[in-house]
Amino acid sequence: MTTPVQQKIRDKKRTAEQIADMVKSGNWINHGSTGGDSTVCTEAVAKRLGPGPGQLKDIEWWLYAMFYPHPELQQIDPHQEYHAIHDFFFFPWDRKARDTNNVTSWAQWGWAYGVWAHHYRFTNAVREKRGMDWWFNAATAPDDHGYFNMSYGTNNCNIFRQTAKKIVFEVRSDYPWAEGGRFNTIHIDEIDYWVEVDCEKYKWPQVNEKAIQPRPVEQQIAKNVMQIMRDRDIVQLGIGALPSACVAAMTDAGFKDLGVHTEMMNFGLIKLIESGQVTNAYKSLDRGKSVYTFAFPVDVEWYYNTIHRNQAMAVYDIDYTNNMNVLTRIDNMISINNCVAVDLLGQVSTGFYEKRPISSTGGFFQFHIFCAQSKGGRGVAAMTSRSKHGTPRIVPFLPEGSAVDVPAQLVNYVCTEFGIVNLRGLNGYERASALISIAHPDDREWLTKQAHENGLLPPKFPVSMLPGGENRGRRYPSYDERRNYKIPMGSSVWGYNWDDGIQSGK
Repeated sequence: MTTPVQQKIRDKKRTAEQIADMVKSGNWINHGSTGGDSTVCTEAVAKRLGPGPGQLKDIEWWLYAMFYPHPELQQIDPHQEYHAIHDFFFFPWDRKARDTNNVTSWAQWGWAYGVWAHHYRFTNAVREKRGMDWWFNAATAPDDHGYFNMSYGTNNCNIFRQTAKKIVFEVRSDYPWAEGGRFNTIHIDEIDYWVEVDCEKYKWPQVNEKAIQPRPVEQQIAKNVMQIMRDRDIVQLGIGALPSACVAAMTDAGFKDLGVHTEMMNFGLIKLIESGQVTNAYKSLDRGKSVYTFAFPVDVEWYYNTIHRNQAMAVYDIDYTNNMNVLTRIDNMISINNCVAVDLLGQVSTGFYEKRPISSTGGFFQFHIFCAQSKGGRGVAAMTSRSKHGTPRIVPFLPEGSAVDVPAQLVNYVCTEFGIVNLRGLNGYERASALISIAHPDDREWLTKQAHENGLLPPKFPVSMLPGGENRGRRYPSYDERRNYKIPMGSSVWGYNWDDGIQSGK
């Protein structure tokens, strides 16, 4: 006997071509959440692009870290005459399109304050008045009660479902059922259609993360970061070779009872969990759970087996994982992320440098700033002292055409292979001196000269922030001395009350 829910599921099934036939010129399409990219529907719409009768033009796609590369868009409309892409995180294929044809717009993330500012402007309680015409997103098959699990791409989905007139799920059999958390499922009643994906044909880009070998310079950066890590720290790691080096360094250091609260769940964090070093036993929030909001299944079988029905993991919407009020309530958070450059003012650039998109801010802004506001928390901006081309990453001033992703006054730790410094609360002279101390040795004389010429170092007065200098520590307490204190950030305005002179989270 067919239940009412089963009948709804059958009635709403379509093909990607049927969906594309419903799309009209001028439509706005949300391509899907990070980790939940559309494949078949986007391809079907792309095949209709062109100037002729019955073809589509003026189509705009909003992309949020498009990990599935969609080569058909480059082949069919490489100069984006009939479509435009607004991408919030660039991968190599995005950079290639930009470098080759000067197409694809780049934008900053907008979720710093716990609301997805860039997308909430499309929200309306009345569906027909919502700003986005379509939302395509990958999901699991629905369960017996009619719920689709958003799996790897849970992160933005709670917001996206409030912003589109029409919702289409692309059901993938290779997507695991990710345990929540919250807002990780959506009911059949909330969507308009669903299509089935041939997972063998539409495969995710595969990467052998086990084979990633950090270079010696990244291993040294990781060792420097370990200087400020302790047992029971709650870890957030970004993407790239540096996180792999940090995981290896944490293993070598033998840290115990670590916890995980991160944006992206990745191979390194999962290996820490499997090793037993992560227990989540001392988390002040979500005790016993490794919390994340998305994952890239770059090893489909391994990620599926790891995440499917795993009660030790909890996937949340990004308004929780990246929310400033949540992060500041997690004691002993440490955020470790790559950046592109830092200038002597302390400004950090991560996503757009020298007039060129690199990637994006991602969660760097929220995690770096607000983890440092937690009790015992730290935010680390890590980079090699020089790029692979040999250019300095610590510079007097960020060059023209560079985005500031973390303002100087909010930067916490900066780390290179030559050391780690805490910029929190430093004056201008101290800040420049500290950053020069961890620059490449061959760049320090040039940086010092530039700092003096631009008033960033004093002409006569001696200031030393170098390790072992005569004014070592500059009377500032050490990290261990500060570990049990919250940094005051505006009292109740930020959601805190004073208690015996020390702020405690509500």
